[in-house]
Amino acid sequence: MRSIGRAAALLLALAASPAGASAQARDSLAPAYAAGGGGAESAAAQTGVFGSERAANEFGVWGGGSWDSPTLIGKAEDARLALLGLRYARVLARGDNLALKYTLDAVPLAVLSYEGESLEPPPPGLAARRVRRQITGAGLSPVGFQLNFRRRERVQPFAQASGGFLYFGERVPLEGGAQFNLTADFGGGLQVKTGARRAWTLGYRYHHVSNGYRAQLNPGFDANVFYFGYSIFR
Repeated sequence: MRSIGRAAALLLALAASPAGASAQARDSLAPAYAAGGGGAESAAAQTGVFGSERAANEFGVWGGGSWDSPTLIGKAEDARLALLGLRYARVLARGDNLALKYTLDAVPLAVLSYEGESLEPPPPGLAARRVRRQITGAGLSPVGFQLNFRRRERVQPFAQASGGFLYFGERVPLEGGAQFNLTADFGGGLQVKTGARRAWTLGYRYHHVSNGYRAQLNPGFDANVFYFGYSIFR
């Protein structure tokens, strides 16, 4: 009887010890921790590591070109266009699966190549010789919008449209045209996130260049521009 009493007293002492209380506390907190998903880990899962948030600013660089000239809007044929751009974008609104962005593209370099009449006078009785001309310019597209789909996913399809201008070093086409030309484009592509703050972009845009009939000649230049870019988010 005396040994049984000693064993019972030892068990009571262990139950009342801090170690026992700690074990009980851990046991009582375990269900709540599991339901919460692990604090910060749960919060990341709810927002999505690739999600576009309202305060997200995007800074990027892109470049691309076109090797043909459709005539959906413009009438000039066999024109080619190369563009190098710098982008700023900001999320304006977002939903569960969509994100609407404002975009601004600065174009420090644009190269327009097309066939035109040679500037050298032809020999008497002969027609003017046609040559391929390359004219460089720069411009800005200050009004643009982009709609990203599946905004919480790593691969996000998007649609976009923008408008602006290009200023060339010479009149296009020839002296009857204008150096200052308006631009409009629309298209889409894929934005592939490599993390919460990095992304690659592969896109296409139908690009139109026109002087808006502010000059004697305005054939308009269209281009199927395929481009590739890289962005960071702040």
